[in-house]
Amino acid sequence: MPNHQQFSHTYNNYVPAILCHQKDNWQIEYYVYSPVTNQMERKRIRLNKLRRHCRTLQEFKVQTFNIIQTINNQLAGGWSPFGESENIRYYTTLDEVMRLYIEEKQKELKPDTLRSYRSFCRIFGEWCQNTVPGCKCLQFNRVLAIRYMDYVYNERKVSARGYNNQLKMARALFSWAVEKCYCKENPFDTIRVKKETEKKRVVIDADTRRRIREYFEEINPGFMVVMELIYTSFLRPAEVSRVQISQIDLQEHCIYMSADKTKNGKRRAAPLSAELCERIAPVIEGKPLDWYLIGYGFKPGQTALSRKMYGKEWLKMRKALDLPDTMQLYSLRDSGFFDKLKAGIPALTVMQAADHHDLTMTTRYANHADPGMIDAIRNLSPDF
Repeated sequence: MPNHQQFSHTYNNYVPAILCHQKDNWQIEYYVYSPVTNQMERKRIRLNKLRRHCRTLQEFKVQTFNIIQTINNQLAGGWSPFGESENIRYYTTLDEVMRLYIEEKQKELKPDTLRSYRSFCRIFGEWCQNTVPGCKCLQFNRVLAIRYMDYVYNERKVSARGYNNQLKMARALFSWAVEKCYCKENPFDTIRVKKETEKKRVVIDADTRRRIREYFEEINPGFMVVMELIYTSFLRPAEVSRVQISQIDLQEHCIYMSADKTKNGKRRAAPLSAELCERIAPVIEGKPLDWYLIGYGFKPGQTALSRKMYGKEWLKMRKALDLPDTMQLYSLRDSGFFDKLKAGIPALTVMQAADHHDLTMTTRYANHADPGMIDAIRNLSPDF
C-alpha cells in the first residue's frame, strides 16, 4: 500500500482523499482529525465491488474520481465523518459542557443555589484537569465516575451527606448533558448513595432563648429582627436576606414572599407577630420601598447584608454564652415549629406558614425531645 503522505498534503484538519491500489485491492483513503483522539485518523472506502461492476478500468477510474472529488469538496467545506454517524456534540470537552451548563443555570436559579452548582463544577473540573485533561463528554464513563466519587469521599474526606450532595450534583450535570446530546448516558446513575446519619435537630428552650435575647438586645438589637423572622415567621436565613420593605404589610401582619425569594420557588405569606411588627415599624418608616430590611449594620439599606454575617453574629453569641455547637441559627426555625405545634396550633396551619410540601415534614418536628417534658411529667402526673 503506498504511503498516503507521498501523494497528499495536510490541509488544516484533513489530508485529501486519493485512490490506492495494491494487487487486487482498490480503495479510497483520506485522513481527518478526530475530536476524540486529537489525532489524524485514516478513513477508507473499499472499491472492489465497484471495480467488478465497471466494464473497463477507465470507467472505474472516472467514477472513482467523482467520489474522490466529492469527498475532498466536503472536507474543504468543513465536513467530518465523525459527525455523520454520531452527534458531533459527543466530542465536546467536559470543561465546555460545564461552562454551557452553568450558563444555562444562571437563567434559572437563585444566586445562593447557583453558588452550589458553581462550587461542584469547580471541584469536579479541577479533578478532571488533573486526572483526564481534555476529556470529552463521550469519554467520561462509569469507571471515571467511581474514581471521582472515591476521591470525594476518601481524599476530600467529606461526610456521607457531603458525598451524596456531590453525587446528586454530578447526576444533574450529566442528566443535562444527555438531554442536550453531549453524552449518551449518565455515568453516575448506578452509583449508590451512602447511608446518612439522622440529621440532628435541636430545640432551643425558652430559658436559652431568653439569654440569647438579652445578649442581642444589649450587643446588637438589629439582629433581633433576623432571629424573630426565623423563629416566628418561619423564614429561612437566606429568605430573610431577600426581604425588601415593599413586601412588608404591617396592617395585615405578614410579609409577602414572591416565588423568586423563596427556597422552593413558591410564593407565600409569612406571618408577623405583633411584637415583630412593633419592632419593624420604626426602622422602616420613611425608607424607600426597594430597600432591604436587613442591610449593613443590620438596618434597612439599599444592599442586602450577606447571610454569612448572620452566622458570624450567631457564632460570637454562642461563644459568649457557652452554648453547644448543635444550637445553630437555623435551630430557631425548628424551635418555632416545635413550640407552635406544642401550643396546639393545627399542623396544617403550621405547614402552610412553614412552606412545607406536606404534613409529614411538619409533624416530624413534634417528635423533638421536649426540654421540659421530664419536669412536666414528674410534677404534674399523679402517683401510681
